[in-house]
Parts: sequence; C-alpha cells; structure tokens
Amino acid sequence: KHLKPVLELLGLELSRFQDALCQFEIEAGNTSYTRTVNKDLAAKGLEALIKSTYGAMFDFIVQTVNKKIDSKDGTKSQKAAFIGVLDIFGFESFTKNSFEQLCINYCNEGLQQQFNLHIFKTEQEEYQREGIEWKFIEFPDNQDVLELIYNKKSTGIISILSDQSRGARGTDKNFADNMYRICAKHPRFVATALHKGKGQFVIKHYAGPVTYGTEGFVEKNKDEVPRGATTLLESSSKEFVQLLGKISAPPAEASSGRGKKKRSTAGGKFAVQLTQLRTRIDMTAPHYIRCLKPNQLLRPDDFDNAMIADQLRYAGVLEAIRVSRAGYSQRYAHDVFVDRYRFISLDAVRKAKGEAKVEILTKAAAKMIYEIENPQAAPPADVLSSVGIQHGNTKVFLRQGAFEYLERFRSEQLNAKVTKIQALCRRYLARCRYVRALENIIVTQACIRRYLAIVKTAKVRLTRNARIMQKQYRMYCQRKVFVAKKAGAVWFQRMARGQFGRKRFAALWKERQAELALMEKQRKAATTIQCLYRMGVAKKRKQLLAREMHRQLSSNSVVSDTVKVLKAEQKKAGLRAYQAQAVAKQTKQDANKEVEELRKELEQASISSEKEKQTRAELDKMREELEQAHAELDAMRMSEDRMRTRLSAVESENAKLKEQLKGGTFLAGSAYQSSQYDDHGDLRQLDERIHNIAVRSKQGRRDLDALVQSLAILK
Repeated sequence: KHLKPVLELLGLELSRFQDALCQFEIEAGNTSYTRTVNKDLAAKGLEALIKSTYGAMFDFIVQTVNKKIDSKDGTKSQKAAFIGVLDIFGFESFTKNSFEQLCINYCNEGLQQQFNLHIFKTEQEEYQREGIEWKFIEFPDNQDVLELIYNKKSTGIISILSDQSRGARGTDKNFADNMYRICAKHPRFVATALHKGKGQFVIKHYAGPVTYGTEGFVEKNKDEVPRGATTLLESSSKEFVQLLGKISAPPAEASSGRGKKKRSTAGGKFAVQLTQLRTRIDMTAPHYIRCLKPNQLLRPDDFDNAMIADQLRYAGVLEAIRVSRAGYSQRYAHDVFVDRYRFISLDAVRKAKGEAKVEILTKAAAKMIYEIENPQAAPPADVLSSVGIQHGNTKVFLRQGAFEYLERFRSEQLNAKVTKIQALCRRYLARCRYVRALENIIVTQACIRRYLAIVKTAKVRLTRNARIMQKQYRMYCQRKVFVAKKAGAVWFQRMARGQFGRKRFAALWKERQAELALMEKQRKAATTIQCLYRMGVAKKRKQLLAREMHRQLSSNSVVSDTVKVLKAEQKKAGLRAYQAQAVAKQTKQDANKEVEELRKELEQASISSEKEKQTRAELDKMREELEQAHAELDAMRMSEDRMRTRLSAVESENAKLKEQLKGGTFLAGSAYQSSQYDDHGDLRQLDERIHNIAVRSKQGRRDLDALVQSLAILK
C-alpha cells in the first residue's frame, strides 16, 4: 500500500529495490555469487537503510547551514564567533538497559568530566587572577569509567564490542565472555555469577550503578547497511536522493597492521564523535543549563523531592555544589559588597573613600565574626583568613560559614529596619483609616442632621400651607361680601357721576363752540393778513428787480439797498416765525389744557376700559402732532440762522462785487442776481412751512372737536 508512493518519492525502481534488500553477493576469488537473505535480515537491512537515509539528510542540513553562516575573508575561510546549543539526554537507568543506554551514559560521563574540569579550572583561574590565598580542592574524576567504556588499547567495552562486530562469527555471548575476562579486575566493573548467567554486567557511573544486558549488542553495533543500498540511492532519478547516497557512502576503512581494513562500528563512531564534541567544547566558553522533571504525573506545581534529588545527583549538581562549598562559594564585587554589608561599619564606610571602604568593611566583618566564634580570645593579625574572608583585586571572597554569619547580621539589621518601616507604614495606614473614619462619621452626622432638618422643614411647610389655605378661604369669604358691597357702591357712584358729568359736558360743549368760532375768525384774519403781506412783498421784489437793471453801474448803492432789503425781509421773516411760534405755543397750551380737562373728566366718568384706551390713544396721537409742530418750529429757527449766514456771505460778496464792478464786468451782477433769487427762494420756503404749521394746528383743532364729540357720545 505504501511502497509505491515511497518509491515514487525516492525515484527508485521496484526490482532494484527488492534486489538491494533481499539479496547479497559473495565474492570467491574472481567469481561472485548471489544469495537470498531471510526475512529478519531483510527487515534489519530496511531499518539500516532508513537510518542511513535519515542520517544523510541530517548531515546535509548541517553542512548546508554551516556553509551559509561561514564568514569568508578572501580565499581563506575563517570561522567567526558562534553560539552553539547542545541538547542531550540525561543519565538513563531503566529496568532493562541495552546498547543505547550505554552510549547515552558514556556521553554523559564524558560531558560530566568536561563540566567538572571547566568548573574547577574556572574557579582556580579566578583565584589566581584575584591574587588570593587558596589550596587545591580535590574533586571527583571519572576518567576510569571513561577508560572502562572506551579506550584505544582495545580493553574498553566498546572496543571489545567492535572487535566482535567486525568478526564473521561475533555473537553476544562471545562479547560477554571476552568482556568478563578483560574487565573483571576493573574497580568500576561488576559482574557476579548471577549477572554472568543472565548475560548482564554493572558499571558504577558517577550518578550510580547501572545494570546492562548484552543481548543485541553486537547486532546494534554493526549498523550495517546493505552493500547495494548506497548504489541503490545513487541510481535514483532524483538529484537530491543521489546526493544523499553519496553522503551516506561509508568512508575509507582504516587498515590494520597486517594490511586488512577495519570496518567502522556504531560504538566506534559514537566515541569518535564524542571526542570531537569535547574538543569543540574545550575551545569555547560553555554555560550549563540543567533541566529537572518535577514529577512523573506531568502535573503543575507538584514537586517530587526524591525524584528531583536523584536528578540533581545524576547530573552531578550536588557534587559540584559540595566542591564549591569547600572553597569560596560566595563572591561579590567591591561595590556590591560595600552596598550589601555597609551596615556593619556604616560611619567608617561613609568617611572612607575608594578601595578603603572595602578594606575597612572586610576587617570589621572579620572581627565581628571572630568575636562570635571565639568570645574569650583576642582576634589575630590575620583575622580575615581565619574566618574565611579573602580580599581580592576586584572581588571579596567568602566561605560558606562567613557568608552565613554576614547574611545573619544583614537579616537582623534588615528585620529591625523593616520592622521600623512597617511600624511607620502601619501608623500611616492607621491614621489614614482614622481620617477616613472621621470623615465618614462627619458625613454620616451631616446626613442625619440633613434628614432631621428635612423632616422639620416638611412639618413647618405643612403647618404653613394649612395656614395659607385657611387664610385663602377666609379671604374668599370676605372678598365675596366685599365684592357685593362694592358693586352696590359703584352703581350708586356711577349714577351720581353720570349726572354730574352730563352737566359738566354741556357747559364745556358751549365753551368749546365759542372757542371754535373765535379760532375760525382768527384763522381767516391771519390768512387775509398773510395774503396782503405776500402781495406787498411780491410787489416790492418786482420793483427791486426792475430797478436792478438800471442801477448796475452804481453797484455800491444797489448793493447797500439790496442788503437793506434783505435785512428787512429777514426781520419780517423773523417776525412771521415768532408769530407762528407764538400761535403754535398758544395752540399747544390750549390743547394741553383741554387734554388735561378731558382726562380728568374721563377719570371721573369711569368710562369702560376699552373706550378709555381708545381715547388715550387719540390724546397721545395729538400730543405727538404737537411735538412734531414744535420740531418744525425748531427747523424754522435753523432756517433763520442759515438766512443770517447767507446774509453775511452776501455782504462779503458785496465787497468783492465792488472791486469787480470797477472793471465794468457784468458777470458779478449776474452772480449777485442769482444769489438774490436764491435768498428769495429760501424766504418762500419759510413762508410755506409757516403755512403748513397753521394747517396742522387747524387739523389739531378739528381732532380735538371730534374727540369732544366722542366724549359727549360716551357720556
């Protein structure tokens, strides 16, 4: 079902694929023979082909990535700085351990040795760099375990296994017998009679003893790929599969001393790769991250203490911590140490400057620790070394005991300060709560007082409203009685005032008729006077104009006469304006008197409100017309002023005409004549305004008569 798609992806033919996995060739001299393999060997060959293809693909990816990130300088390729990440399985110890667990634990042993060497080498280099006194610290070395598993003298387990894997008759039993015989005396190797009977052996690793079973070791170590598998991949129609075939091709086999070639094995390859890895790590600055599994149930926040302790022990962390505690496990930079422990001698540290702060602080700390450990003895000269404190060039080194003392001093000081700060904070918080409580009490009291005031106000308001209702009811009753009495009184008053008003109106009507007759006579007389006056003025103007033509040469006398005439006309115009003003003033006074009398009569007669409003509107209209008449009189006064201004201009022009007439020009005479005609026009306009005022006064009289008649009708 799946074979056909796989062959299409790999670009292989079915017949060649079957021949490569199910048959093998035997060479005998110059002749080769083809034999068919059994089912188990064919399945193992298929697994080996899969592993080889996967490994070639992995190598291709690694080579491609390395090629892309390589930095090149000219023609020479140089390795730039890099960061590598190595992720391996931890130490494994199962109920049944085989060849895979041996390889993984061998890798962990090698990396653990490199870790120990790196840690303690770094420690010793730092001690020397800081210039402090130190003694060599012993740490566990697992080199014997590494030599037990693999060495170049063919006495290691992997070396013995490789010899058996290369032989034609190598079996797991032969491998176990040779291993028991060669490694029996090794201190890290254990194989009891029971173990030998089961084909097992025990290796004492740094993390603990592990029991391995030899079953399948030889076959797993061979890792043989069918001879035709590489040729099969190279014959693929896909270029990438061909490339994988070239990568998976076995390297040239090393030759032995007798000229025979040795085949590579899985264990040998693993050992060589581990050696290369350690060499690469030694060239870098490694950093280690230990991952721990908290529990077997994969639950969060659930820590199995025994399981975690075993993982720490297997990873070598506990041993590293023990060795680190044997030396100067704690170290601080000078500024960090001063900042962390300055409370020991705060005043002295504040006064000191630079490196003197560290020296003063370390001596004070050492003296304090020594006095606690030896209360009866005086501190020696070298008190720093005796208590476990070293003053380096850039750091201060502390042993675990001295560090614990300083931390205890620091905790006591911090607790005291924290207690004080907490007391102040609690005081502040308590005061805040008190202030809030006090504010809440005040607000509550205010709300209660407000509620009581609202209740009291509602009660007062209810009482007041009841009084108002009582007052209104009493007022209604009294008003009802008052309105009845008032209606009777008003009826009697109206009847009495009506009778009195009718009598008064009859008298006023007679007086008014007499005044109207008199005013009509005066109007006719004034009209006659005005006509006669205007006629005389016109005759005089005609005579003056006729004479003007004959007296142009005698301009001085003519001008003077003209000025006299103008002055006379000005006086007459002023007289007419004064008379008109007197007539208008008298008319206004008479009208005001009649209006006031009519208003009093209206008030006494108690006319209905609508008629009274209409009468008042007519009175206001008459008053406005009188005010307009006064405004026109003011305009007449302004016209008189303009006449005076024009007269002065004529006099000034008269002087100019005298000079011009000496030259015999007629232009001045014509200009003078035109200005004279203009003056006569102004006089005519003034007469027309006076006539209009008289007409409006007459119209006002008529309106008053109509108003009196309407009042009579109302009465």
